[in-house]
Amino acid sequence: MQFGQVKEKILECFHGLEGNQSIYVSTTDGEIALHADQPVSSASIIKIAILVEALRQVDDEKLTIDQAVQIDNVNYVGGAGVINHLSRDHQWKLADLLKLMIISSDNTATNQLIDLIGEHNINHTMKAAGAFHSKLMRRMMDRNALKSGLDNMVSGKDTYLLLREFVTQHLLSQSSMEWGVEVLLQQQFKDKFPSKISSIKENLLAHKTGELIGVEHDAGILFTSNGPVVYAFLTAGLLENRYGREAIANAGRLLYDFYE
Repeated sequence: MQFGQVKEKILECFHGLEGNQSIYVSTTDGEIALHADQPVSSASIIKIAILVEALRQVDDEKLTIDQAVQIDNVNYVGGAGVINHLSRDHQWKLADLLKLMIISSDNTATNQLIDLIGEHNINHTMKAAGAFHSKLMRRMMDRNALKSGLDNMVSGKDTYLLLREFVTQHLLSQSSMEWGVEVLLQQQFKDKFPSKISSIKENLLAHKTGELIGVEHDAGILFTSNGPVVYAFLTAGLLENRYGREAIANAGRLLYDFYE
């Protein structure tokens, strides 16, 4: 199969979906794009931007990766994650919160990190990466903000630009790039991109998922012998979430099979 053929098949995975899709894939053979600059509700994909900014502050010596971080009571929320179910007298390290934010999508860790590194700084770094269609506007599980029309937004192309920071040195040091990739490789949610791949090789897929009612996302880096393939499969406005998961799983299988 030629790249043009697999590109067509991947795009076909999303053509039948209702709602909005923002798709972008960058490979050494070319790009795959569908409404790539269209912002959609980010769900947990915005946590990639928080990771980039936290590591940038570590590089600038504003933070240290092993510094102690106390979680404020206001930041304990439900949804994804485990911290909200644990003892509140636990002493966390910055590294712990970053890992939990990515691999188990912990919302409590995310809210504390937003406080620690600053909403303005996160948005500034997204712009520095070229992600001009994306913005952090609310904390995790802030339903009042949602009711007032405030939501976190990302596009497929912007998500690619943020992930590219982990494979092309620009905003982060080499050590921070490698640390971020190592965390993304430990992703525990595997119900989308890798779900139809029978035996995915170890240390090949570094990714982050996101979901809300009507929203299913998966974005990451597939490390291939031809170089990194950076993808963002974002689907929103779904009548049923299972259709988004199915589309992403089919596209992920096509992309993986073509390069592996």
